[in-house]
Amino acid sequence: MFNSVEDLLEATKGIVGKTFGELDKLELFKKSSMRNDKGILGKIVETGYYGYPNNSSAEADFNNIGVELKASGFLRKQNDKWSAKERISLSQIHYHKLIEEEFDFSSVVKKNRKILFIWYEYIKGVPQKDLVIHAYQLFDFTEVEDIIKHDYLIIQDKVKRGFAHLLSEGDTVILGAATKGASSADTTSQPCSNIPAKRRAFSLKNSFIKGVLNKHHETLMLQSTGENSPESWVWNRAKMYKGMTQLEILKMIDGKEYEVSKTLGGMITKRIFGDIDKLEKEYKVFNMSDYVIKSLPVDSKLYPLEKGTFSPLSRKDFEEEWEESEWKMYFEGVTIIYVTYIGKKIDGTKIPNGSRILDSIYKVTFTEEDIEAFGKTYKLVQKALISDDIEQLPVASTYKNSPLVISTKSRAGGAYKRFMEGERSACFMFNKNFIYKKLSEARDTHQFK
Repeated sequence: MFNSVEDLLEATKGIVGKTFGELDKLELFKKSSMRNDKGILGKIVETGYYGYPNNSSAEADFNNIGVELKASGFLRKQNDKWSAKERISLSQIHYHKLIEEEFDFSSVVKKNRKILFIWYEYIKGVPQKDLVIHAYQLFDFTEVEDIIKHDYLIIQDKVKRGFAHLLSEGDTVILGAATKGASSADTTSQPCSNIPAKRRAFSLKNSFIKGVLNKHHETLMLQSTGENSPESWVWNRAKMYKGMTQLEILKMIDGKEYEVSKTLGGMITKRIFGDIDKLEKEYKVFNMSDYVIKSLPVDSKLYPLEKGTFSPLSRKDFEEEWEESEWKMYFEGVTIIYVTYIGKKIDGTKIPNGSRILDSIYKVTFTEEDIEAFGKTYKLVQKALISDDIEQLPVASTYKNSPLVISTKSRAGGAYKRFMEGERSACFMFNKNFIYKKLSEARDTHQFK
């Protein structure tokens, strides 16, 4: 047993360079009962390196000094950058218990205020026993506890209002409500509604884990925004321009006249909010979460006048099965902040680009049902690529009721053919009816007026 955090860290120095096979003193890899245990690597570190007995206690692993142990993988990217592989599961959410808990005394807080990350490099196809530990890192949540508490209260409030079945990881910044179990039928009861809800666990979102790893690997200097959510930060900077046209906003910011162009929305977003990469480096609520800011023209009833597109796709994006894909993890955790501009009057008269009026912002996240629908699109693209059949691509004209389709990212003809051949000439795209549905849902709990 360690008497202090300093003693624990000193003892941990020797773990760097070890493989999990070298640490597996109890031969857990050989036990059939452990083969499907996602926490096996952490248990091997706990038992084989530190000599602690294996347990499923609700208390922290090193309880006397208040430290929880987490073995987590990273992927080595270009320029030798490290990227966290996945979210970190903390503890199961018991909906009936959650509505009675206070944040400061909740098990998820008491157990996880300090976490010792054991970082190993994940390499696809390499057996777990041969994966190598490259670093360790102690993280203290005190510096972000205000954001975690804000996230906790959002999850708790949703359950109190009978909306546990509508929980989404995109609802929050750091502390997520991740689904447990691969089956859509894996549900449980919730206290304030008769609608079954997916089993979920409190987790540290993948985007946050990336930030923690970046802090360790690149020593980022982060400012505090003074706000606990990116959407509040965005609205506090956008609201002064409410009611102004696009060209009026640019003139106010830059002091000069601009010609009308298709890039006005992006220009305004960058002027008001800055570059998203810079935001991620400078503000912790952006560094530790997956938030996207998009401008969107809508009519007076919030119906979008444009479809929502994403970054260009590559064949390599579809090499993984949907459940293991980066796109699934992205949609589970991302929050899209739509900055809306009125582009059509109540009488149906269209307002030309440049004269569209900034109206408000809407926070959009995705439900389990949405994610399943996105998965169907992903699998259709995957099938088309495998069979080399361009006719099987789930395009908007053929899959009119699909929330997510594939679209061209290039105006030149033959974009789909070039995509099939390996070029980045196609992208995912939301259809208008789906965006309207999500904006309408966001309007019901709208704060930004």
